[in-house]
Amino acid sequence: MNFKKIKFIVGREFTVRVRKKSFLIATFLTPLLMAALITVPMLMTTVKDNREKIIEVIDPSGIGQSVLEDQEYTSFKFVKEGDLEQYKQTFDIRNIHAVCVIEEIQPNNVDVRMYSTGQIDQDVQKYVSRQISSEVEKRKLESYNIPELKEIMENIKTNIQVKSFTWTETGDEKETITEVYMAIAYLSSFLIYMFIFMYGSMVIRGVIEEKTNRIVEVIISSVKPVELMLGKIVGVALVALLQFLLWILLTIIIIFIVMIALGSGTVSELTQTAPQIQGGLAGAIASFDTGSGVLTGIASTLSQIHVGKFLLSFCLYFIGGYLMYASMFAAIGSVSDAETDTQQFQLPITIPLILGLFIMMHTFQHPDSSLSVWASMIPFTSPMVMLARLPFGGVPLWQLIVSIVLLFLSFLAAVYFSAKIYKVGILMYGKKVTWKELWKWMRYKNG
Repeated sequence: MNFKKIKFIVGREFTVRVRKKSFLIATFLTPLLMAALITVPMLMTTVKDNREKIIEVIDPSGIGQSVLEDQEYTSFKFVKEGDLEQYKQTFDIRNIHAVCVIEEIQPNNVDVRMYSTGQIDQDVQKYVSRQISSEVEKRKLESYNIPELKEIMENIKTNIQVKSFTWTETGDEKETITEVYMAIAYLSSFLIYMFIFMYGSMVIRGVIEEKTNRIVEVIISSVKPVELMLGKIVGVALVALLQFLLWILLTIIIIFIVMIALGSGTVSELTQTAPQIQGGLAGAIASFDTGSGVLTGIASTLSQIHVGKFLLSFCLYFIGGYLMYASMFAAIGSVSDAETDTQQFQLPITIPLILGLFIMMHTFQHPDSSLSVWASMIPFTSPMVMLARLPFGGVPLWQLIVSIVLLFLSFLAAVYFSAKIYKVGILMYGKKVTWKELWKWMRYKNG
């Protein structure tokens, strides 16, 4: 095997792909979309409907008048009686947002209805519902004539939340929030699945394109098929890593620009938290805690994740998983004349990948179950499942090492057998290949 030729093919694959308009568009457009997914929800929480809304309340019971108070942009106008038919005919000239009818059907049991010619503000509906429900509940309790009922009800209110702690290697105990681990596990596992599938499909398209254009016939005269296959796989891998790093960098830059554009308050807030940021992400998050303890718990949870170990594992599983699946995808592309012909061969290969995604869901709840442990060792599912186990901790080092070693050994086996298929299939045109023929090609001793 000539590594100089492989290096040349890698360089060619990398250069050709990064110069494509599709690569440039995806590289710069995806961070915009990712940044939008992060910043738009944040911006939406700050956007309020500042239109003045007048709600006319027909309230013969008087229940609403006792609890519905004017809000920042909403005011309530109470009347004892009103004709809904007249409101319907004159609604547009009354300059009101809605009509609210509060009727007492039975003692301490009311019916609340709101009418408008357009969509009624959801915040107004929730406020009215909350206030009326609270008042009716209060009146029902008072009807029992129990002395000091209010004090009793306040005293029996209980909300016990179970706090979980983990013991560190030094014997210290730190609070953990399982949902944080689940979020990190899901995100990392799904990214692995998405990247393997996306860039593996890129290998298939690249092989089919060269085969269809007959470029491969010229290339094969200078290099061996296995060298061409490896060069293409590694070249696409470098494109993937470059694009991934650019996505992260550009997303961070865009989010930072958006935060600055939000105003001086955001910059001031960042300045105030600079000392905590120097202490790491956990300290920065904890600095925003308002006293509920939730952010402190999240910070404590994040501080227990070995970031270096996790990022290194992510890179290894991404590289190993991609190389293994891309080898098989290259073999599929070599025996197909069009992308539509790859479906019959692609499905059996992608099933383990999809299966790993489903097992990942199980791993969230049971990271140390037998299914999770074995699936994190089997190469076809380990990239997703092991990354779902790692944030929770407790993964023995030997399991991690064995899993990674098996993954890369499987890559070498996949390359060995895929190269045999690639060698025959890349120069074959106009014939529908069957699984029986693929099995025959993999058994060739001169492969």
